[in-house]
Amino acid sequence: MAIAKMKKLTLISFHEQKDQLLQSIQALQKFEVVDLPSTDLGNYEGSPNQVDEIESIIKDYQALIDKVENVLSFLQLYLPKSTLIEKLREKKQELSLEELEEEMTKFSAEDLVENLLKKESELQASAERHKQLSEEEAFLMNWKRLEFSIADVKSMKRITGSVGTVPQHVHNEYFNQLMNHECIFVEEVYQTKDEHGVMIFYDRHHEDTVKEILNQAHFDDLTANFTEKPSKLLQAIEKEKADIKITESEIKSELKKMDKEEWQLMLSAEYYQAKLEREKSKLFLLDEKHLFIMEGWLEESRLVSFKSALKSTLADHEYALLVEDIKEEDYDRVPVVLTNKDYIAPFESVTEMYSLPKYNEIDPTPFLAPFYAFFFGMMAADFGYGLVLWLATFIALRFFNFNPSMIKNMKFFHLLSYPTMLWGLIYGSFFGADLPFVLLSTNDDVITILILSVVFGMIQLFLGMGLSVHLSLKNKDKYGAVSDGMGWIGIFVGFIILILGQLVLDSELLTKTGAIISVLSAVAIIIATTLATENKALGAGLGIYNLYGITSYVGDLVSYTRLMALGVSGGSIAVAFNMIVGFIPPVGRYTIGILLIIALHLVNIGLTFLGSYVHGARLIFVEFFGKFYEGGGKALKPLKASEKYIQLKNQNE
Repeated sequence: MAIAKMKKLTLISFHEQKDQLLQSIQALQKFEVVDLPSTDLGNYEGSPNQVDEIESIIKDYQALIDKVENVLSFLQLYLPKSTLIEKLREKKQELSLEELEEEMTKFSAEDLVENLLKKESELQASAERHKQLSEEEAFLMNWKRLEFSIADVKSMKRITGSVGTVPQHVHNEYFNQLMNHECIFVEEVYQTKDEHGVMIFYDRHHEDTVKEILNQAHFDDLTANFTEKPSKLLQAIEKEKADIKITESEIKSELKKMDKEEWQLMLSAEYYQAKLEREKSKLFLLDEKHLFIMEGWLEESRLVSFKSALKSTLADHEYALLVEDIKEEDYDRVPVVLTNKDYIAPFESVTEMYSLPKYNEIDPTPFLAPFYAFFFGMMAADFGYGLVLWLATFIALRFFNFNPSMIKNMKFFHLLSYPTMLWGLIYGSFFGADLPFVLLSTNDDVITILILSVVFGMIQLFLGMGLSVHLSLKNKDKYGAVSDGMGWIGIFVGFIILILGQLVLDSELLTKTGAIISVLSAVAIIIATTLATENKALGAGLGIYNLYGITSYVGDLVSYTRLMALGVSGGSIAVAFNMIVGFIPPVGRYTIGILLIIALHLVNIGLTFLGSYVHGARLIFVEFFGKFYEGGGKALKPLKASEKYIQLKNQNE
């Protein structure tokens, strides 16, 4: 069983030690704090004032983290960019929580954030002003020939004037209306498809008449915009834009040199996130007048480290620790941690994708791993494709630094490259080309490959039914072991013997023996179902109906034919791509043809691996897990740091 043995821990200590204790537990990164107020541990109701205070602190930390992250994102826009390769090769710096707190004392995170917010605000204000000036400049460019300002008009005693636009109309009706009026002098400054820009002058004595005419012509008065002549306004705009550019350049130049500040912001984000998680965990504790109670789950193998952390944090008289074995009533609550060998652990992702096992179940990962790898290889089935997968994952694991989850995925696909190359050798396929030796041809031996697919599927089904028998007997359900496992194993063993006797060995004895085994197994299913039911008549009916499940088993066996189908189709597509490039004349074949064949095979590699990944998982989830596995377990969610920017040291390991 590859499920880690867990312990239930109850810890009691004084309120004064709470923060220090939570930090010590967080450093372990393996202890999950249980939400005691929501359990049935009495009708406990926390103090409203205390809960409100904690929730307020949580909101403050969340707001602070958001502010730090936003400022960090802003700063990173202007820092020199690292290449993708450099980012992947960069290793996170390791710090303990104590070292993280010590680093935070070397600078003021609040001042740093405020300084960068100020710079961000300045850049935003400059950008907005630059946009406004550009709009003004675009407006004035239409009027740049105009020699007009409000001061010029005000200096005239009898004559006044205005600058504005008149909309375009059929036959320039509005514009002509102004041009033809005897009281108005009109000069056209510019014309577009939408409007005329005009300057008008008229005698002040005719102001009322002119205003009426202007309204009729839909004149839009823009005089107030011309505090100076357009040429002078444009010069002023150009100068201000130049000044803004210099200011922005100075700020950006300063931001480009703030590598140290970037690191400090990363530390701040990690620090506040760690404190936030500790504050959240306080809502899970039971608080009395002077003491608090904490309950949680811990792997048994981590118990020594946990006790050591307590001793290094608190004196013996400052806490009480109760360690309990997991009881049956806790099975649905206790988190699950899978512990497998290095060559099995990467396949835990397949189990997790379906559902983790419950604590009292078995871990199906060791049983599914060889089948999944075998099936993936049989469907991908090309030595060249497997070699590409092996090389890509080897380079990634050897030369780049990924987070633990990505490393696990890389190992998963690295392991899958071996059966892919193995089946490529069996099929004699190297990027769709034939190898000198072929054990099974995807062209001539399709029926043989189809039979092998069904045989491999039958082996997996037998294992699934065998595991079902094991679990039923473990749970002391002997009737279930017969009706859900042994009976079906007997039926299929009988069928196999019958087929061998009738179609292969031509033995009447084997034929009859197989038939008898199948019939007796079917009868055993009916009897076991009947005995397991209080209402015997109903049980007999259920037993007979249970035999109808033979159709689902037949469907399961048919599903395994996809092992043949995908293996043959992927190889056929690769061959077709090779033929397409082969039709290109020699000059093109060794120039553009090389690029084309690489692109085509990359597409086929992606489709082949995707299909193998998805259909391999389907065969596991539906055909295999359906025989014995239920799932429904929950993963361990320990109190830990985010480790987004740093790697947290565990000083207690």
